Amino acid sequence: MKIIIIGPPGSGKGSQAELLQKKLRLKHIPLGEILRQEIKKNTVIGKKVKSISMGILAQDYIVDKLINKIIKGRDNFILDGYPRRLAQARYLDKIIKVDRVFLFDIPKNLIIKRLSNRYVCMCGETYNLLSKKPKKNLTCDKCKKKLYQRDDDKIDVIKRRIELYNKQTKPVIDYYRRKKILFKIDSSKSIENVFNEIKNKLYKH
Repeated sequence: MKIIIIGPPGSGKGSQAELLQKKLRLKHIPLGEILRQEIKKNTVIGKKVKSISMGILAQDYIVDKLINKIIKGRDNFILDGYPRRLAQARYLDKIIKVDRVFLFDIPKNLIIKRLSNRYVCMCGETYNLLSKKPKKNLTCDKCKKKLYQRDDDKIDVIKRRIELYNKQTKPVIDYYRRKKILFKIDSSKSIENVFNEIKNKLYKH
């Protein structure tokens, strides 16, 4: 099954994608994290998309080519963070048939609250001071290194990311709604309740 999760930053896309990956054996493809790793490694792609750390979307031709390479030959996966523009959605239709699109709906104030309390570690672990606190203040439970806040989780950047999401993604939402494969999810609920709602709609005709 080929699934897309659409939602503003902080709506819980990553958490739900990880659950779907574990429970349904679907490969989680988080485009944002993949691009951040490219930036960290200072690759050719990383240099081109470095501006995403300030809430700016990467150019279509870069992410289209990258996604095509990643999903080639795969039948079961979850796309998280792609497509973000209508042109990307149309490009995706040329190479695969999407089965389900889940639209995560969440109030703006809750997004800001969630993201501004998120901290990450160099080892890849993610924490949240609201829902997943480290045992020791701002220190990773696993590797004991100091946690840090990503540039795009700072309040002014969060607001810009939300505005950009609303502007760029609305045509994508309308596109999938017309195709009758879009399902709206209230992602302001608990992780367990959101996951149950997704499962209930996963095989709905």
